[in-house]
Order: sequence, then C-alpha cells, then structure tokens
Amino acid sequence: MKRMKIAIAVILLIIAGILVVGCTVSPSSPAIPVGTTVAPTTPTAAPLTTPPLSIPQIPEKTPVECNRSPPSGNGKPFITIDPVPHQYIGESIRFGGTTNLQPGESLETAVFSGEFIPCPKSIGNCMGNVTPCCGGYSATVPVLPGPCGISTWSWEVNTSEHGFRPDGLYIISAIGRNGAVENFSFFTVSGIPQPNLTLNLPENDPDGYALLLSGQVNTGNGPDEHLLLTISTDSGRRASYRVPVFQNETGYSWNLSLKKSEIVPYNFLTVNMSTATRPAIGIERTFLYNNEPVYYPYDPHSP
Repeated sequence: MKRMKIAIAVILLIIAGILVVGCTVSPSSPAIPVGTTVAPTTPTAAPLTTPPLSIPQIPEKTPVECNRSPPSGNGKPFITIDPVPHQYIGESIRFGGTTNLQPGESLETAVFSGEFIPCPKSIGNCMGNVTPCCGGYSATVPVLPGPCGISTWSWEVNTSEHGFRPDGLYIISAIGRNGAVENFSFFTVSGIPQPNLTLNLPENDPDGYALLLSGQVNTGNGPDEHLLLTISTDSGRRASYRVPVFQNETGYSWNLSLKKSEIVPYNFLTVNMSTATRPAIGIERTFLYNNEPVYYPYDPHSP
C-alpha cells in the first residue's frame, strides 16, 4: 500500500513538471508540440529606415524698405519739386518731383523769369520765352507711377533755347487739377559755359625737332587764365611750363611748342594740366610716341 502511494506521488510530480514546461513558452509564440524538432532559423535583419530628405527652405524675399515717404498733407493733394542745382547756360535742366496725384493725371509746368521789372504795354510776340515780361515756357507733363506708391513727374528744358539769359534768376512751377494744387521753386543759370579743359593729340612740328601741344579751355576767367603744364617721360625726364590762353572763335585756346631735346629719350609721354585760377580743373593723358629722329631724304644737289 505504501509503495502504491509513492508511485502515485511520482506520477503526479511528472505531470506537474510537464505542465510547468508548457507554461514557460512565450504567450506570443505558438506552442510547439512535445517531441517536435524545430529547425534553426536565420535571424531577420531589421528594416533600414531612411531619414526624410532635408529640403532647404527658400527664404522669402524681404520687401524693399521705402526710405522715401510722401510729405504729410492729411490726404490733401501735393506736388514737390526736387532742388535744382546751379546750372550753366547751354545745359539741359531736368526738373522733377513727387506727387500724390494718380498716375495718368497731368501737370502744367512752366519756367519764367524771376526778375520783376515794369513791362511795356506792347512787347510783341514772345510766347514761349523766359525773358522778363514774356509768358515763359510751359508744357503739360504726365504723372507717372513711382516706387513705394509715390507718383513722380519730370520735365527737361534746354537753356540754350527759350531766351535764357546769363546769370538769370528763374522760377519753375508745377500746377495740377486746374489750380487746386501747385508748387514753385527758384533756380539760377550761370552766364558762362561749364568749365572745360581739353588736350589734343601731340603733333610733330614741321621741322621735326618739336612737339605741338594744344587744346581748348574755358573757366570764365578769359585771358586772365593760365595753365600749369607738366610733362614727364618713362626715362625720368620732367619739364614744367606756365601756358597762357588765347581767344578764338569758340572761346579760348592754348598751345605749346615743346622741344624734343628737353624730354628725350622717351617712349611714353604723360601730360598733366591744371588751371592756375579757380574753378580748378585738370586733365592728364599718356601717349605712346615714336621718338626716332626725323628722316631727311638724300638730296644730291645739296652742298
């Protein structure tokens, strides 16, 4: 009887062990029947994950800052006139400005003399002339779209026409909407042409021993003007001269006969010129010149 109890206990222990082994299988894995041989499996590589491409962000264009703001006018129409610099007789003046009138509208512009003198009852036909007692020179110009929502206008006048006088004071006016808005400004025109100084290409003197330098000059000082002329060469030779000016049909000119013996030898010739009086203007030019001696053909009858 005792042996029988022991045998039953052993059987119960075996059954309990089998149950324990079955419980160690992972719940997520299918149960493998007892006695089944499982073939070894190759581990599966984890799938590669490619990071998303980084697409560069294009920065948005920064809007242009408008440094030019319209004058305050509480919404009322306005016209501005840009300052007119000092002008020389014979130049073209470009007037211009801004306005809050709409593009496509028109402005009546005019230039007339700022000199007020008693005018005769009959002055003849001088319309389009800017001399005193005349009606001035006028035109109709359009209002154009401009930057930052500000409209613009412009008008060009040639001072060699319309009766402009030397050293005159003049007025530029701009009127819009049949006189509802207007503005004006003063400017002057000098009586002399714009200062200038020119230098022509050197020429050989007929005898072959000198160079002829020449040009035009106009500074408003007339015959009182003098030029300071310096000549330097690539060989290190240097010479300086004070050159007077002479009146001709177109203004004033200058010339200098330069002896080649004073500057030879040389290949490059640099001429620097400036005015001795004000307004001070200058010019510099470099020339590549042939310094070979003059060639005289053989004369069998010469002594």
